[in-house]
This record gives sequence, structure tokens and C-alpha cells, in this order.
Amino acid sequence: MIKLLVVDDEPDVIEFQRRYLERRKYNVFTAANTPQAIEAVTKESPDIVFLDLRIETDTQGLVILEEIKKIRPDTTVFLVTGIIDREIESQALALGANEVLHKPLPNEELEKKIKEASLKSS
Repeated sequence: MIKLLVVDDEPDVIEFQRRYLERRKYNVFTAANTPQAIEAVTKESPDIVFLDLRIETDTQGLVILEEIKKIRPDTTVFLVTGIIDREIESQALALGANEVLHKPLPNEELEKKIKEASLKSS
């Protein structure tokens, strides 16, 4: 079973995505801040992470991304953001993000990205 980690500081976003993905039989973990995200990556070894850029600060997601890649370099990480900033997107890709996704992010798009990432890793 694919393990997913959703990192976002908005409880409603986390709950909505968790419920949607669990109904589709994914094993879902969540984190609302940096320590929780790092702990979840370390303990749960997720296959795919959906990581909000603006968690705690405007670019804390980049710091979390860098830590994820140190702990588990092969983890697929999708950086999720509501802002369009090519410099930040370039930085995210350089740090190892697989792709930068823009909000609003429909649940169907989450599922599509999970399936694409699963096919690449098989």
C-alpha cells in the first residue's frame, strides 16, 4: 500500500485530503508543522509527500523539502503553493521536489499525481 504524507498548516486542508485519500485506500499520514513533518518522514517512510510551501513562514516548505531529501532521498515530493514565483519553483526543483503544484489543487489532481509517481517508481 502506498504511504502518503500531507503537510499543511491548515487543519481543514489536511482533513479533507486525508479523508479523500483514505477512501481511495491510501495509507495517509499528516503533519501541520516542521517537527511533525520530519518525524513522519523518519518514522513512517512515506512514498509520496504533498508539502505546502507556506507552512509556518512563507518558504518553510523549502526547508522541510531539504530535510526530507536528506532523510529519504528517493521520496517523491510535490511542493504545493498558492503563489506563482518562478524563482521559488526553481529552488524547489533544485532541492529535489519532483514537481511544483499550484493551489487550488483538486483531489482528483492529487490522485493523478500519486498514480503517475507510482508508475515511475515501479
